[in-house]
Amino acid sequence: MVSPQLLDLPDELLLQIVSHLDPSSVIPLHSTCKRLRSLTRSDPTLWRNLCASQAILDSTAAEAYTHFSRTDELAVVIDSWPYTDVDWYSEYKFRHAPLSTRWLSPLEDEVKGLAAITTNNTHKHLLISPLEDGAVSIWSPSTGENVARSSAGVLHTPLPPASRKSRIAELGDNAVASAELDRIYVASDSTLIELSLTTLQVVSKTKFPFSISTLNNQVVLPHPLTVGTTLTLHLHDPRTPHIAASADLPENYTLHAPLFQPSPLAILHHPNDSLFVAGRFPSILCYDRAMWPKLKGALFSGGSLCTLAADGMHGLIAGGTYNGRGTLEAYDLLSGSKEARQKNRQSAAWGKILSVAKQGTRVVSCDSEGTISWFERDCRYVVRREEVFDPDAGPPQGTLWSSATDEGCGPVRKVAVMDSEDGVEEGLGVWAGERVGVLAPVKEEKDVDELDDDLVLVESREDIIESEMAERMRLALHAHANELRILGSLAGLA
Repeated sequence: MVSPQLLDLPDELLLQIVSHLDPSSVIPLHSTCKRLRSLTRSDPTLWRNLCASQAILDSTAAEAYTHFSRTDELAVVIDSWPYTDVDWYSEYKFRHAPLSTRWLSPLEDEVKGLAAITTNNTHKHLLISPLEDGAVSIWSPSTGENVARSSAGVLHTPLPPASRKSRIAELGDNAVASAELDRIYVASDSTLIELSLTTLQVVSKTKFPFSISTLNNQVVLPHPLTVGTTLTLHLHDPRTPHIAASADLPENYTLHAPLFQPSPLAILHHPNDSLFVAGRFPSILCYDRAMWPKLKGALFSGGSLCTLAADGMHGLIAGGTYNGRGTLEAYDLLSGSKEARQKNRQSAAWGKILSVAKQGTRVVSCDSEGTISWFERDCRYVVRREEVFDPDAGPPQGTLWSSATDEGCGPVRKVAVMDSEDGVEEGLGVWAGERVGVLAPVKEEKDVDELDDDLVLVESREDIIESEMAERMRLALHAHANELRILGSLAGLA
């Protein structure tokens, strides 16, 4: 009679057994066989519960250190986590697994921006950056290869003789791309440069009346590209012939909105069809594209904000600085309140927050001190922090970065989330200092193609040592028995 095997059990019983294991025991199951790997990775409840239990443990440890109770409030946040539309295995890895940074661009490139897109046909991610020499470079995060690079100087625009070359805007988002339109847009001084994503050749150059300080963070049809200059906002629809902007705009020109305070630094086309603008003014301006260019309303912040991100259909996340420290703010657009639901100005960051994004159930931010931080979606509870350091630039001095004279070091200026169509998180695009890289969990040793269909037991280090000791004991006893037989034969001869 053949004894039953573990894999003879149905999936429901296997998951019930695995649910009683801790993560340090569940993860090694991925290296045993394809069925257990697929089963333990695809079950959302398993990894959601592991994320929740680990968050409670971290909260309990924080209470013992700070004597500040937050477990009950954190439980409310955990209850709001969705069961679907989230790859909870990737969520757990980004919360607790070791992370590593793989740099894509060499030090000599001097990156000046970052945009991330997903191709329409292959659904592959691409990272796009303007460079100091006026070129545009495209990298593949999955392979690390430089997919394409334009000739130097395509981003340079004619300037007065006193200026040597044009300056790529570095205040807000200076580069955006659209796979649907096959276009890349780069802001250079007061000129918007439009390039073909396929050929990297310049398609058009549009002059604006003032210097461009930011572009909206992404171009998704039917939303137009929004250009923020020092004193105006302009809608630039790439599907229609564009009206050239000039200092003397015609009376019937309605594609621009004046700003009463200068320097917008962040523009966001929200999924609820609103357009939000933040900058060096105390409020977040809200426009409705159907009522453009009329101002719809404002959300009061009190800080100087330079980055915006959407949190679903009814949430808004903002980051910047307040009284010299970083501020991370969450707004509930459905409530109708003009104040933030949460303003984290204590644990958000020591320096200015330069970029925020929504990643899974978390909010990720980066700051001028070279730190990437993850928070729960309420922007209050810290999930983890990572210090980004460029190993090619030499050993770090001080806290986070090398000295200012070390080439390639600097603040983390932007993060770009790269999700596939099924919601699996493939990494985080990072623009740090003058380089572009990918921050992702350390890969497992075995790939799925290397696994067997049948269960292969993985011995622990203790089991291996015990087996070696047993084998040595067997050989020693065998040698001792041979010696006794030899001595017995010698005694018989005597």
